[in-house]
Amino acid sequence: MKCYLQKLLVTECERQEREMQMRDDLGITTKLENGKAYLEFALPEKIGRLLSALQIEIWEGAEGERLVFHGEYSSEEADSMTALLLRPHLWDGMRDPYVYLVKAQGRFGTVEYGEKTGCTENEEESAPAEDITEAVEVHWRQELAIYDVRVVDKKGIFLNEKEFQPREVVYRFPPQINGAGIWEEQMQRDLDRMARMGVNTIRLEETGSGAEGQDRCEVRAFYNLCRRRGFLTGDLWIRPEILPAYRGLPGETTTEALLAADGRTLTERYYYYQAKWSSEPVLYPALSTLHRQEKGLLSLTIYSNQKKVVLYVDGVLFLFQSAASGDPEFIFEDIPVAKLPLHLAAEAGNLSISLTVSKI
Repeated sequence: MKCYLQKLLVTECERQEREMQMRDDLGITTKLENGKAYLEFALPEKIGRLLSALQIEIWEGAEGERLVFHGEYSSEEADSMTALLLRPHLWDGMRDPYVYLVKAQGRFGTVEYGEKTGCTENEEESAPAEDITEAVEVHWRQELAIYDVRVVDKKGIFLNEKEFQPREVVYRFPPQINGAGIWEEQMQRDLDRMARMGVNTIRLEETGSGAEGQDRCEVRAFYNLCRRRGFLTGDLWIRPEILPAYRGLPGETTTEALLAADGRTLTERYYYYQAKWSSEPVLYPALSTLHRQEKGLLSLTIYSNQKKVVLYVDGVLFLFQSAASGDPEFIFEDIPVAKLPLHLAAEAGNLSISLTVSKI
């Protein structure tokens, strides 16, 4: 009797999980070889062991414009569900964030309670067999990005056999907000900012508000957003240096993150990396670097990705500097201070910015 009650509890949980309208957790692994994509499908454990049949379709584009694969599998094939795509359209990061649409439909068979719960043979015989499926179907709808990333020793990282320079940050999820739509909007804003910054690779922080602090569905949803925007995701390689963290935590200084803990203020560190990585023109004076030198002179660092930065003091040309290779910092020293307030202005390309210094 005890075992029979355990079976009832287990099957009720399974029934609730099966009756979800749509799922996005069909496991798909891909391998590229000789211009072909070999796919292997894996079902979630609790679902897979109860299905009697599965149908999988792959469609071109995120909206499913044209069918490119149809497969039907029985329960006996659950460990060997494969597919082959000829000349697949590859996901290629920011250049071409192409995704396929995967649709799958599974049908549950009839399963006897004792078959799945590990009871003894006698207990199985004493418990009545029961159909726990009620002819329920389960459906999947999810996106598929096909690409190949490899780390070649002494040569670098390659995406689809082309050299890839990762511009990578660690992402922390925003605080939980009532309403999934609002939470997704906030993540979209984060991705917009990271795209403007020049980021092309995102890895979730391992603890806290990173991947381990979130529901698996939320992590999958975030990865889907990233793929649509062209960001590589995940722990794809070992990074030797400390990566910049996108979102600050309470108690952290603004030098430790790209976005302050208030979720609104971009820090100077953000503009440093934007000047270093982005193709968009950047000109930003780092006010935290403004300080007095000996003899009352000032020093100021300006971040820019332009070839030359010009500094004016009280409307008079003071100095221009040419960019060093790969260095976004233009350090201006020995800036004279005739009186306060001091009016500074910088120009670079078609950009200009002015600031007034009232006290030092």
